[in-house]
Amino acid sequence: MATTNALAATTGRWNRELHHYPNQRVRYTSLTIAVLATVVLYYQLYLSGGVAVDIIADYGLTFKWFVFMNVAALVAAGVAAHLGGVTDRVGRAKVVTIGLVIVGLISAVAIPMCGDRWSFATCFVLLNAAEGVILVATPALVRDFSPQLGRASAMGFWTMGPVLGSLVVTAVVGSGSNAGDWQSHYVVAGICGIVVAALSVPFLKELAPALRDQVMIEARDQALLEARVKGIDTEQGLERPTRQMLKPDIVLSSLAISMFLLFYMTMVGFGPTYFEVTFGYSQAQANNVLVWAWAANVAGLAIAGVASDRLLVRKPFMLVGSVVVLAVLVVFIALAARPETSYGTFAAVFVVMFFAMGTTYVAWMAAFTETVERRNPALTATGLAVWGVIIRIVFAAFVFLAPFVVSTVSTIVDHGATVKAISEGQSPDLTEEQNQVVAAASTDGTAAERVNRLRAEFPQAVETMSSLPPAARAGLGVQSTNLAVRDAAVADIVQATGLSAESASARLDLIGEVPPADLEFLVWFSPLVDPEVAAKLAYVAEHGADVQAAIADGPAQWQRYFWISALGVAFFIPMIWLMTGHWHPGQARKALRDHEAAVGREMAQVIGVDRNVVTNL
Repeated sequence: MATTNALAATTGRWNRELHHYPNQRVRYTSLTIAVLATVVLYYQLYLSGGVAVDIIADYGLTFKWFVFMNVAALVAAGVAAHLGGVTDRVGRAKVVTIGLVIVGLISAVAIPMCGDRWSFATCFVLLNAAEGVILVATPALVRDFSPQLGRASAMGFWTMGPVLGSLVVTAVVGSGSNAGDWQSHYVVAGICGIVVAALSVPFLKELAPALRDQVMIEARDQALLEARVKGIDTEQGLERPTRQMLKPDIVLSSLAISMFLLFYMTMVGFGPTYFEVTFGYSQAQANNVLVWAWAANVAGLAIAGVASDRLLVRKPFMLVGSVVVLAVLVVFIALAARPETSYGTFAAVFVVMFFAMGTTYVAWMAAFTETVERRNPALTATGLAVWGVIIRIVFAAFVFLAPFVVSTVSTIVDHGATVKAISEGQSPDLTEEQNQVVAAASTDGTAAERVNRLRAEFPQAVETMSSLPPAARAGLGVQSTNLAVRDAAVADIVQATGLSAESASARLDLIGEVPPADLEFLVWFSPLVDPEVAAKLAYVAEHGADVQAAIADGPAQWQRYFWISALGVAFFIPMIWLMTGHWHPGQARKALRDHEAAVGREMAQVIGVDRNVVTNL
């Protein structure tokens, strides 16, 4: 068999391979860049959820159109995640750097320049595709640099990336900065991504293939692993990589965690929209309540990661965490249909649920990479690619269901804001007076009908009244014999309509024929004959009842959608038993002692010295 010296130096500006295990400084620097890359990537990726209502309004989208765009993006990300397995052959660092540059340019330049829905959708799909590849490359890097005894802490460090990305989105959008200008959020996010890409060039390193293709249980294995790689064939074990990873423990574990994360995905994609349309939160409030969720999730990832490594077990953390998530999710579902539920209650529920979710997820990530290593450590990225494809398919299917299960959202998102603005007299394209009239007419459902009846009976009188400014209408002394008052009224009509004084006087006489009660009514409501004003009232008449019905029915539909997430958590729990690892710390410690003894014996054989001497080193 042809062999290569796996520790031979490789030259080239873009080559960042390490041919010996790095010191702590290099290791932590690379891990930090990998996490920063993940944070800025998910900041850019999840931004659409934080400003969804603004995007929908700006491009005139329907909620279904927006959802199906997200489905297409998730499918593209799944395809790209499968391609991410190529990093087992070409390395991880280049893929991460190039991917960050592409995503940064899409966010900072392309998306703000999009003039229509299709150009935005194209950029959004491309952004998700790049994320699909980097999703595979960055956790593979973390695994490469992390022995199994520190794997949960390292994976907790990496898993903070998506959560911190969510936290940045909710914190920035929730702060109210750049209100009404969602494109500027993308510019800032894109610039952050390009900065991290620039930092990754000098600071992001990766292990040479022969080193990363082996399993390191603990840091003391370093000498043995470096001794092993001299003269091995780095291509061995890479044939038919996908087939090697399509095993029940890997596939079902990937499906299980995808189902487990359905509620997380719901809050990322629809959380702000849910709180805005169901509880009437502002965009800032809707994002701020999720800050509690993401902050608690980060805490769960960090604390559980360290604890899992200290106790040498993963499965108990997954089991306890998932049971707590399921229990609290059931409580949340009950609260979701109660309009009196307070902001503080939601925040408290999210803190408990997402802390437990972080506990479960960080233990799963460590256990999953160890399960992949049990199959073939040389194909870590391929195993992660299988997970990446499955999680995107599950998320795409779940998102696709949203407008069908929660059909009321389409009505509220498509028409709710406009109906509310009209009814409250806040239409931006009407004058202050017109808004006041529309708001009053929205309260008095018969006003428009009464104006139309009077218009048919006194057409010129009503048209003339509608053309006058409010003060002139209110001051018309049509019953007065005072010539000065009459002359002032005629002057108002001339100025407002452009008629001659004689014609204006005739119009004033016609106005005087209107019964006093109807005339008093027209002083306030005659502007309803204006086409723009009439169109606003017609819009409310057409969609107002549907919006009110959707607001009433929406909470129950959201509950049904959330129950799917709860079933996903229930499916996850029995799948824990498929994964590698011990349940009891005592069993794990015994396995570690056996491993250390085996390493000592093998190292003695490799370097040709007495095993007891090596063990005592």
